[in-house]
Amino acid sequence: MREYKADDQVVTEVEIVRTALPTWVISTVELVELAENAERAAVHINPETADRSRQLIVEVAQWQQKLSEWQGLDLSPRLKAELRILKATLDASMDEANAAASELKLFD
Repeated sequence: MREYKADDQVVTEVEIVRTALPTWVISTVELVELAENAERAAVHINPETADRSRQLIVEVAQWQQKLSEWQGLDLSPRLKAELRILKATLDASMDEANAAASELKLFD
């Protein structure tokens, strides 16, 4: 059986993504809901909430970049499949978060 040396270094960090992913998804859904509610009520977002939302987007974007870089490594097929799934989930989450951030003008 072929040995994939890069797996060891990536698996440790992938565990961080696995653990954080549910929180990121929930935070993204809350951000989308906040954007919709703020738009309907014509109110501005709380500055602390805006900061947390920006931090979420930056953190997830950094992990997206790492996942992309790891996909270029010589990894086991199982780990590559997991990275594709995690990356697709983060991509979908970021699409939603970026749309909400745009509505809330978080990066203007």
